[in-house]
Amino acid sequence: MNHTRGLTRLAAAMTFALLLTNTARGAELFTEYPLPSKDAFPTSLAIAADGNIWFLEFFTNKLARFEAKTGALDEFAIPSTKSEPLDLAVDRSGKIWFTEQDVSAIAVFDPISKKFNEILLPDNSIKPASILAAKNGKIWALGWNSDTLLSYDPASKKFSFHRIPTEGSNSYDMAEDRKGRIWFTERSKNKLAMFDPSTGKFKEWDVSGQPQSPLGTVIDSSGQVWFMAMVDNHMVRFDPATEKTKTFPLPKNKGTKEIAIDSKDNIWMVLATDNRIMRLDPRSGIVNTFELATGECKPNSIIAGADGRIWYTGSSPARVGFLDSSLIGEANKDLTIKIKPVLGLIK
Repeated sequence: MNHTRGLTRLAAAMTFALLLTNTARGAELFTEYPLPSKDAFPTSLAIAADGNIWFLEFFTNKLARFEAKTGALDEFAIPSTKSEPLDLAVDRSGKIWFTEQDVSAIAVFDPISKKFNEILLPDNSIKPASILAAKNGKIWALGWNSDTLLSYDPASKKFSFHRIPTEGSNSYDMAEDRKGRIWFTERSKNKLAMFDPSTGKFKEWDVSGQPQSPLGTVIDSSGQVWFMAMVDNHMVRFDPATEKTKTFPLPKNKGTKEIAIDSKDNIWMVLATDNRIMRLDPRSGIVNTFELATGECKPNSIIAGADGRIWYTGSSPARVGFLDSSLIGEANKDLTIKIKPVLGLIK
């Protein structure tokens, strides 16, 4: 199904900037942009090759593009009503792929033609949640409550389905390593898992200790796999070669929502209830905390840009923003940054 819907434009003048209050330079550490609908509930983020930021609006059922250079926002209505869009990814050609859990479909949006194509899954019970665009052009998705890992080949328009060995896994958060293997966490069954497309086989590892509800999967420059052990509040690094782990304790908090990795292998976390962003330096184990003071921003998604900006979405009210990590410097055990909003609009 190909559809084109209307779009709205948010001018750059709507930029809402926050200034770091304890720096002599007075540089902007956080910059935020309000969305037209304060109840949009933006979710997953992705950065395209041109630097534009793409994200989903769960409650308004839209795909949005934010132009980082101008501050302009385009919103595109998703054709299926109440599609429950959850996760998105940008493929190697610049197309935007995302999951539609309610209609059990994956969808693709072409930024050039501004057209959607929704691809219904053969089995309506799969309910895809997490999605990944692989380096070879294939699209991967996980069924949250169906124990299914699927791939879709845009060239042949064919699906392949793979049954996750552990039942009731509630799998989410995928990452691809250099060998093209797909890694993810099994939140309900306390496992880290890997699927090798070259062999068609899964491998699973139990997460040590009590059930941890493991969250997030990112891979660093050396091929190490990172995820969160939510219950014990540790970041975990897994070495695929040795199958050994190292844990990094985190400051007391009320729960990480999502993790991301930057070009220097720092691990970033958003904490919605705590209203903060944290950075873990894996070399020193130091964790720095950056508190948002914009009411109850409730950041719920995060991604690291190549330029050092750490982008996030907030849901209360709806916004997209970034933290400029170039202003922070190296890890410092004594660094905790608190900010307060500047009155009025900046720029």
